[in-house]
Amino acid sequence: MDTPFNERGVTLSRAGLSASGQMIPMRDLRAARVVRIPRQKPLPVIIALIGAVALVAGIVTGSGAALVLGVMIAVVGYLTWITQDVIFQLMVATPEGEREVLITKDQEFADKVAALVGDAVGKHAASTAAKPQA
Repeated sequence: MDTPFNERGVTLSRAGLSASGQMIPMRDLRAARVVRIPRQKPLPVIIALIGAVALVAGIVTGSGAALVLGVMIAVVGYLTWITQDVIFQLMVATPEGEREVLITKDQEFADKVAALVGDAVGKHAASTAAKPQA
């Protein structure tokens, strides 16, 4: 690797990959991939349904308190849905198995680090294969 990479707390150098307080030596890196974790649907839907039930109960019984509570809970369910972000995990393969190195909302950054790790692993493998063993 010609120039080390150091951005947003992730460092990739000849020694290895350092991120989130963990250091993985270059000799242990095998591959890297980005995993997309989508929005979680069950919790916001359940909250919104509870709010809708309370809202209907408030309308049927004529209870102002149940009506207001139902609207508030339904709004909380909606806000829970829209504030969730899709996140991306950078997973690296090592001899011990896959390890999570990075979690980010920025897919471009995760893809960039995965590509750099892949290039560095290839260069490291080529350089160790070219060296004669004593």
